[in-house]
Amino acid sequence: MRSFVISLKDSQERQALIEERLACLPDGFEFLFGVDARKDQHPLLERIREKSFEYKMGRPVAIGEVGCYASHYLAWEKCVELDEPILIFEDDLNVDEPVFHNSLAIIKEHIDKCGYIRLENADNHDMFYQVRTYDDQRLVKYLKVPQCMTGYAISPACAKAFIKHSQHFDYPVDVFLRNTWIHKQPIFGICQAGLWGGNLPSIIGNRKRKGRKNYGVATMKIVNKVKNMTLNLATNFYHLYKLGKDYKPTKHWIG
Repeated sequence: MRSFVISLKDSQERQALIEERLACLPDGFEFLFGVDARKDQHPLLERIREKSFEYKMGRPVAIGEVGCYASHYLAWEKCVELDEPILIFEDDLNVDEPVFHNSLAIIKEHIDKCGYIRLENADNHDMFYQVRTYDDQRLVKYLKVPQCMTGYAISPACAKAFIKHSQHFDYPVDVFLRNTWIHKQPIFGICQAGLWGGNLPSIIGNRKRKGRKNYGVATMKIVNKVKNMTLNLATNFYHLYKLGKDYKPTKHWIG
């Protein structure tokens, strides 16, 4: 599988670090230069709907979130263009090489049917069910998708679905992903994957609300959260039907 690392053109320090940390990839990787919303002029940046975002998230959008969404969108377009599953990484991560190599083998076996496989260690609070076991590792299907998109495999069919439902940017990209009711794609992962996020300073920006609390926005955030929880639950039942016996639950795990 071909691998791509999302980075910004001016982030040479991060690029040097990721070249060292992903030197274990058997076929290497290519940089996919993303959108720096702080200074780039790109048509994808016009897809942000600031008021809708604020109602859904309870705070204004951080400019880096728009660029992050646009950058992953470009990676999905690359997957569709190549018409083959690919691996996508952000440029700040760490790997445990032996575990990571096992994860790559699991991904190659299942990505065509799974569509999206998260390549990042699970946390104790994650909710999923197990569908396969590989010694100390498990292929799992998420019931509640974790945040962060540090590393993942994606198929062209899944990439097309993400693109189709990203005509407007109403969420951060990882929140869009976890709201499976929007794009209808089941989200799988590997527990443990041997990959986790790094600790370089974030370039996304401040994601906290400033100033006086807006109770109208706060109310809309609660309404949307309840809506998302309800529709995501319904989508989990839809996935059970859609996936069939090959990827049915063999064991539940809820933290």
